[in-house]
Amino acid sequence: MRPSVSYGILCNGDFPGNPDVRDRLLSCDVVVCCDGAAASFMRFRKPEFVVGDMDSLPEDVRQELADQLFPVGEQESNDLSKAFRWICSLLRIGRGGTLPEFSITVFGAAGKREDHTLGNISLLADFAEYLGGCGVRGGLTMMTDYGMFVPVLDSCRMVLPEGQPVSLFAFDPELRIESSGLEYPTDSVRFDMWWKATLNRVSYQVVELRMSRPAKVLLYLPGWIDRPLDMERL
Repeated sequence: MRPSVSYGILCNGDFPGNPDVRDRLLSCDVVVCCDGAAASFMRFRKPEFVVGDMDSLPEDVRQELADQLFPVGEQESNDLSKAFRWICSLLRIGRGGTLPEFSITVFGAAGKREDHTLGNISLLADFAEYLGGCGVRGGLTMMTDYGMFVPVLDSCRMVLPEGQPVSLFAFDPELRIESSGLEYPTDSVRFDMWWKATLNRVSYQVVELRMSRPAKVLLYLPGWIDRPLDMERL
């Protein structure tokens, strides 16, 4: 089996305060810091790469990390998007060839500014769609101090403990998601507002989400931090 490479993206929101989340970040094989996030990460070690327009990176850190800086000056996307594209370029995604097994986990995406938080969370679904369009199935998650966001693009089956809280966010009012294993079935939900399928709970350990068509959906699991998510497509 090919070795799995773990990539971590550290955004410039709140640095992980949860010890399990922080350990998960520090254990990544490759860490890409978004611009000013490098200053916080330097309390532990040097990141492998710092990507962004460098407008929020202190001068002393900039000098110390001169060999790790890779400025991207365009302003059409935020630093998280730039970091994601940087990892894709490292993996040569979209250029053919055989890819190693890999995972990408986003940290520090929440906190400080709510508009940045919402934008970062929604980008996770876009990133998953891009990877899927390239035929890539690398693991993609976002970790906060309180739980995990996971993108879902098509019908799937998950194994979760009974009583586990779970929320679904979709961005398509025409989408329908039939579900089993949840306390509140989602079959009749119209996803025209983000709150429509939140605050649900697992009632049976095998949860199935059967989507009417491929779409961008985000799953949030509060408290789900240091356990792998057992998910398969239907």
